Amino acid sequence: MKKIFQFLSILSLSLLASSCYKDVLPEPPALAAVSYKKDVQNLFNKNCVGCHKGATNTDPNLTIGNSYTSLTALTDEGEVFVVPNNASQSILFRVLKGDGFAQMPPNGALSQSKIKMIEKWINDGALNN
Repeated sequence: MKKIFQFLSILSLSLLASSCYKDVLPEPPALAAVSYKKDVQNLFNKNCVGCHKGATNTDPNLTIGNSYTSLTALTDEGEVFVVPNNASQSILFRVLKGDGFAQMPPNGALSQSKIKMIEKWINDGALNN
């Protein structure tokens, strides 16, 4: 009886060990295409427009109809808030992460999923779609 138990234990362990080496974790699901008008502007409306509404010293102006131009046009300092295809160089993305800038929104960071959505939109070309 003891020999059978040892045999079954060894067999079970060897099957377990040999079956795991080919397992690959599945890729996380890819984010769907991000629409500027539906996704990004909606995020701005809910989280940013309260302060960034075109008043002085609140660049960029994130109101509907103004936000895309405000993000992609040169600032007085010669910079742009969004560098298409390069989120890591985009002021907008860095501000949302608090990377070298005061984190926005100031009343609490956006969720990681919202920040990833902005990152995807920028890295996919920052289209006005």
